[in-house]
Amino acid sequence: MKKLSLFLLLFPLLLSCSRMNTVELSGELEHGNGRMLHLSLLTAEGLQPLDSVMVRHNSFRFKLNADEVEWMEAGQPVFLQLSFTPDNGLTTLARGGESVSLTADANQLVSSYRVSGPEDARLMWTLDSALASFVQCTDTLLQIYHLYMDVDSMRGVVEQRYNKAVESHRRFLRDFIQSHPQSFSTMIAFYQGYNNLRFFDEAEDADLLRSLTDSLDSYYPNSQYVKYLQSRIR
Repeated sequence: MKKLSLFLLLFPLLLSCSRMNTVELSGELEHGNGRMLHLSLLTAEGLQPLDSVMVRHNSFRFKLNADEVEWMEAGQPVFLQLSFTPDNGLTTLARGGESVSLTADANQLVSSYRVSGPEDARLMWTLDSALASFVQCTDTLLQIYHLYMDVDSMRGVVEQRYNKAVESHRRFLRDFIQSHPQSFSTMIAFYQGYNNLRFFDEAEDADLLRSLTDSLDSYYPNSQYVKYLQSRIR
């Protein structure tokens, strides 16, 4: 009887520990029914496949054991990529005990998704959303440029607007990095780019890179991502 009472007392604690060792990613994907969705771990060396599921009734769910995922067993956040193809995917952040839920159009994951869950996942969405707005702006400017490419005055106006858009997004990313010193999303912010455009340069913006690296190192000294950043500081 005493053993049973002890088990009943410990059961909630055991259940809580079990949940802390799992990561759940789930959601609704419009146009996704019958398609294979892949989950990968993004490491300093590249992508490591973890699991795949068939999207059924436009829904999916992944459940990972954190103890079996490299670096996550130490309670550290890791980058997880959901993708249908190499050019149609999105990256989020999660750690043991967290559940990330999202909705998206399966035909354009990164530009259409919305996310709910832990702060890191929401910060990653903020970065993706801001970049999508920048891309929309520059695409519009490019269309105008082609329409008026023979008009010198208009071409100059478009180039000026483009440069302002780039600088505005750079300021947004810098403020983002400085406002979230504990999040690995700052690493994504520093290396964010579009086509051949990179908003920051490792050499020219070395002070910013060093600052975010030192900050993350104070929270996650053994992280593979921190070690990668340290290797990039010149």
